[in-house]
Amino acid sequence: MSESLFLQRQSSRFLVAHPREAGWVVHEFGSDSAEELSLNYLLDCLREWHPAAITRRTALPLVGAGTFQNSMPICAASEAGALNSASEEANAYGWRGTIELIWNGQDIHCHTFSLMLGKGCFGIYFVATKSLAAFRDLLLVLERYGKARLKEKKKEIYVVNGDNIPVTASSWDDLVLPAQMARDIRSNVEGFFASPDRYAALGIPHRRGFLFAGPPGCGKTLTLKTLASNTPAKFISVMGTADVDDGMLRNALDLAEGCTPAVVLLEDLDRMVQAKGISLSHFLNLLDGLKVLNGVLVIATCNEPDKLDPALIHRPSRFDRVWRFGLPKYEQRLELLRRKGGTFFSESALVETARQTEGFSMAYVQEIVVSALLECAHDDLLPNGSHLFKSLGTLRMQRKEASKPDELMDERESVGFSMSNNREERGRSIDIRSGVGAGF
Repeated sequence: MSESLFLQRQSSRFLVAHPREAGWVVHEFGSDSAEELSLNYLLDCLREWHPAAITRRTALPLVGAGTFQNSMPICAASEAGALNSASEEANAYGWRGTIELIWNGQDIHCHTFSLMLGKGCFGIYFVATKSLAAFRDLLLVLERYGKARLKEKKKEIYVVNGDNIPVTASSWDDLVLPAQMARDIRSNVEGFFASPDRYAALGIPHRRGFLFAGPPGCGKTLTLKTLASNTPAKFISVMGTADVDDGMLRNALDLAEGCTPAVVLLEDLDRMVQAKGISLSHFLNLLDGLKVLNGVLVIATCNEPDKLDPALIHRPSRFDRVWRFGLPKYEQRLELLRRKGGTFFSESALVETARQTEGFSMAYVQEIVVSALLECAHDDLLPNGSHLFKSLGTLRMQRKEASKPDELMDERESVGFSMSNNREERGRSIDIRSGVGAGF
């Protein structure tokens, strides 16, 4: 049977069961329209919020395999004791079959089925109602339910040239950065997305560019993940790999433009602009050419800003704010040691370790604790300060062997900070724009 004939028979059958002369009005929706109205969540919405509304149900939920990967019973006894009730059904991304319900005292009948078109499978939804007002009210409830489900959905950073990155819940309090720096980054990002009307009133394109600069392991990536966890925007990333090209950058910006509010992450910008597939002039034009990317925030990271072309960082319309992620000061090192090792090591051991780690990156400071705990676990020993100091000595030797013969350890980890030789300036931001809107 052809797809068109199958659709015709299904629709005819539904129309015969719901004749217009009996007061029924029948609506048909494709997959896209149904998802926009959250009709694909009808079964779950009724089951969770309004189970008493269902008068007849032959519909089955469409559940992804991943739903059960982390919820398998651990033994036969637990399986036998599982509740077989509607409240125990897994959340579905859709449903197929028939649902009849009474809403606001009015009958509403819904039926959906799958239709194969080419290599794709599409859902067709029929809704019959005798009261458009009741149906509209049901749609309002479905809209609220759909938004709630969207919030529960695991957030990911979409990576154009790699695997998507899952975003775990994290708080700004989890960042071990200078307090003013963390507040500054947060207020600028939140202010950007909260102020489109203000930008428009001032005649400023609603786009900005931020640059996170500094050596590896000093908090740039963790800050990006914190932003992704707490910012209600789509995050799209391009990695600075050897095979990155102009098409990937254009694709990322086009995607961002189509799903604003959005953040485009350009990771390892210093490596990206040196890739063979990248044309610097094309890249610059993408960032601030004739096409204005309203509602798009571009955030780039780099380890060695001195390798960037001046056209990138000295023209405000491209990256108008630069934050320097420097090597952590004593207070930050001690705070990180307390968070990671406070349960296992004495305060005096943590203080002494923080004092002896001048020039260490945040990643190295954390590794001291991790290495000490792993050694204790392998040898079945209770952790103490001696294990922490031994780990510190091992990592000191490792850093020394990895350094150039004529290079100090703290110099090696400070590569890329030729913008400023003043240690007190690290961690501060530079606002390149001198015009309106810098503090938004």
